[in-house]
Amino acid sequence: MIDVEIGMTPTGQRTFPLGFRIEFLRQWDQCLERGDKVRLLREHGLHRSTIDRWLQARERGEFTRSALAAAERSPHRMDGKQRAELARLRAENQALRAKVAQAEAAQEILGKAFELLDGINKGEISYDQIPPGLISPEEYQAWLERRKLS
Repeated sequence: MIDVEIGMTPTGQRTFPLGFRIEFLRQWDQCLERGDKVRLLREHGLHRSTIDRWLQARERGEFTRSALAAAERSPHRMDGKQRAELARLRAENQALRAKVAQAEAAQEILGKAFELLDGINKGEISYDQIPPGLISPEEYQAWLERRKLS
């Protein structure tokens, strides 16, 4: 289904925007089975002569020229300076996103380190959670005695 809206002239005739014509011809080119093109014509209420004119215009390159002319008239058209600024801002945005992700990871690590140190200072963390290589020999000996392992 083509989702480009078909216009109407004041006299009631349909007008087909360039986007509709291009999409219709794309579907036209994909019709390979017997009767597909007739079905497509009936679906949109078009005559073969209209499609022949569109095919000839496409072959002459009129669609390309029309599309370029429409882009030239577009209020959203960017010049080279604006494109360069957009590219610079996108690169800066990506760099800042990476920096934020790195800062968030560092903040998470610091938070975990703070919790560990705070627990050690308050004595709330059991030595079961701390590897023996990170505690002093005296604390390790006391741990072994508490567990009745030495």
